[in-house]
Amino acid sequence: MDDELDKEILQLLRKNAKLTYEEIGQILNRSPSTVRDRIKKMEETRTILGYSAILDHERLGIFSDAIVCADIEPDKASSAISALFSIENIAEILNVTGERRVMMRVRARNNRELSEIIERKVRPMGFNNVETIIVLKPIVRYPGL
Repeated sequence: MDDELDKEILQLLRKNAKLTYEEIGQILNRSPSTVRDRIKKMEETRTILGYSAILDHERLGIFSDAIVCADIEPDKASSAISALFSIENIAEILNVTGERRVMMRVRARNNRELSEIIERKVRPMGFNNVETIIVLKPIVRYPGL
């Protein structure tokens, strides 16, 4: 994307996706209709994939947060990774280089539940060489900043 206006709109939306077309237009000295048209075009071209809320997991009773690294045989990887999407506690799945091919962000009410998710749901899919890294405190909390 080479257009400076689109970049400015995206920067504002990264910081606050709840901004209205009018608010963005005021900040950028553009009309709300111009902003609306630009955003709709970026949605249609899938530059903007969606919008999401940033949650306070502790207020929701989720106190355990971990990065789980695991390996899987290449012939099982596609189906197993697809199956991971059905596990509600898995917030993010990454295909990575290194000894372990997959990293996932897993959130649970407590460490006991976290362990059960890994042992009863993740490992049976064929994942092995599993390493769990407990997140003590996230440093960056807000995407896009």
